[in-house]
Amino acid sequence: MKIDIIYVTYNSERWIPACFTSLLDSLYPSEDLNVYVVDNKSADQTLPALQRVRKERGSEFGTFKVIRSKKNLGFGKGNNLGFSRGGSDLVLFLNADTEVLPDTLTELVREVERSGKDVAMWELRQFPYEHPKLYDPVTMDAMWCSGAAFAVRREVFAALGGFDEGIFMYSEDVDLSWRARSFGYRIRYVPRSVVMHYSYENAGEVKPKQHVFGVINNLLLRYRFGSVYEILKGHMQFWSLMAIPQAFPGSKAYLLREYVKHFHRIPHFRSKKKKGNGGSFKPFFGGWDYAPVRDGGYYENRIPEKFPLVSVLVRTCGRPAILRETLMSLRNQTWPNLEVVVVEDGPEVSKDMIMEEFPDLNVVYEATGEKAGRSRAGNRAMELANGRYLNFLDDDDVFYADHVEVLAGELQRTENRAVYAFAYETPIEVKSRDPYRYEIKNYLGIHKQDFSRIILCHHNYIPIQSIMFEKSLFEEHGGLDVTLDQLEDWDLWVRYSLYTDFTCVRKTTSLYRVPADRKQLKERQGDLDKALKIVREKHKGYMQQLSVYDVATMYERSGLF
Repeated sequence: MKIDIIYVTYNSERWIPACFTSLLDSLYPSEDLNVYVVDNKSADQTLPALQRVRKERGSEFGTFKVIRSKKNLGFGKGNNLGFSRGGSDLVLFLNADTEVLPDTLTELVREVERSGKDVAMWELRQFPYEHPKLYDPVTMDAMWCSGAAFAVRREVFAALGGFDEGIFMYSEDVDLSWRARSFGYRIRYVPRSVVMHYSYENAGEVKPKQHVFGVINNLLLRYRFGSVYEILKGHMQFWSLMAIPQAFPGSKAYLLREYVKHFHRIPHFRSKKKKGNGGSFKPFFGGWDYAPVRDGGYYENRIPEKFPLVSVLVRTCGRPAILRETLMSLRNQTWPNLEVVVVEDGPEVSKDMIMEEFPDLNVVYEATGEKAGRSRAGNRAMELANGRYLNFLDDDDVFYADHVEVLAGELQRTENRAVYAFAYETPIEVKSRDPYRYEIKNYLGIHKQDFSRIILCHHNYIPIQSIMFEKSLFEEHGGLDVTLDQLEDWDLWVRYSLYTDFTCVRKTTSLYRVPADRKQLKERQGDLDKALKIVREKHKGYMQQLSVYDVATMYERSGLF
C-alpha cells in the first residue's frame, strides 16, 4: 500500500534530519512513501535542511517534494495544501517533531487493511507521552484523533473538505474528527503503531499559544457541535478562567484580545454545511477537553529492552458473552510476550468460544468441572501460569492496550516485586447478557493512592486487575485464601506486602465494572461488609517487624502527618 505522508514545517530545522532518517530506517518500503512537506515561511534553516534531505536521499522515496509557502498558512491550510499534491488512498499526517519506529508504518497499514470501510481515521500512539484521552479498550474506538500523528482515507478527507481553514491553530484535529463522526465514520486508536513526538521540553509545560487558542477554539467548536447550554457553559468557563491566577505572564490579556476577536468568526462555525446530521455522534465538552482524560498524561513511556513472559489470569464462570470483551482487550495488548490463563469455575462453557474466536491468543484453558470458588480458581490459574509476572483480570474487567507494557516495564526497573496502576470504576446498566450489551454511566477514578502499608492494612485501594507481581511471591508465600469468596485479593496484597514494597504508577491502565443499580450495589456492599469482619479477624495473625524509622516514614506518607 502506498502512503502519502504530509508534514507542515515552521522553524523546524532541528527536527529535520532525524524525522526523515527514521522514515528511511523503517521496515516499510521507502519507495511506497510519497512525502510532501509544506514550509510555512520558516525564518531559520529549515528550508536548506529540507533541500539537503531531498538532494541526498529524496530519490529513496517514491516522491519527496518541498512546497514553499510565501506566508504562514497555519496548520490546517498547510496540511490541506500538502494533501492536494498527493494521490494515494491512505494519507498520513505527521508533525515535523516526530520520528517513526521501524515497525510504525507496518503496524499502521496492518490495522488499516483489517478495518471496515466505516473506519475513516487511525490515530498512532505517541511516546514518550501518550495522549491521555479516553478510548474504548475493547473496540479501540477513539473520540477524536490528535493531529500530530494520524492517518485518514483520502476519499473521506476530500469529502469532508479537509481541515477547516477557519481555524488557524489548535483544535483543527478535533473539528475534523468530529465532522467525520457526524457523517457516521469511526476513528480507531492503533497503540502498536508508535511515534516519538518531541512536543514538550518538560512534562507539564505550558505553551502560550496552545493555552490561548485551545480555549478560544473550544468556544468556537461549541457553536458548530454544541447545544445552547454548552455554548453558554463555555462562556461561563471563560470568565471563570479570568478569575483564577494566570497560566503565564500576560495570559489574561492575550485571552481577552482573542475572545473579542472570536465573535466575528461565529457565523462560520454555525454553518450546517460543515457537518453531517449527527446520527449517533455526540460531542463531548468536559471543561476545555474533548474527551474524558485518563491519569498519566505525563507518565514517561519507554520501550523495554526485554520482554519476559507475562501471564494474565482470567477467572470466569459460564458467561462467555461477558468473557469475550475481556479477551478482546487482551488481544489489543501491546506487550508481545503474553500468556492468557483462563480457569473456568465449573463446566467447560466458554472453551469453544475461546478456541474459535481467539486462536491468535496464547491461551491456557482449564475448567474445574465442579464449582470450586473464586479463590481456588485463582490459585489454579497461578499454578498453571508459565510467566515471570502474573496479573489477574476477572471476566468482566478490561485492560487498556498498554496495561501489561507499563507494569511489566516498571517491574523490570524496580527492586519491588509488585507494581500497580490506577483504574476506572465504571458503573454499568446491563441491557442484555447475551449478546452482552450495557451502558457505562460514568468513569470514576476512585483509588488513587500511593503505596502505604498503613492504609493498605485498613482498606483495599488496589483493584485486583490493577496489580502485576512476580510469580515468585506466589511460589514462596502462597496464593488466595480458599475460605474467602470476597476480599480475597485484598488479603493477598496485605500478605505480599509483608515481603515487598509495591510500586505505584500514576497512570490509568484498566477499568473494572460495578452495577449501577442501587439495589445491586447495596447487596454487593452487604457481602463485602460481612467479608470484612472475617478478614479483620484473620489479619490479627499477620505480624511484621518494623523499625521506628519505618513507622515514622509510613506515617508521613499516609497523609496523616
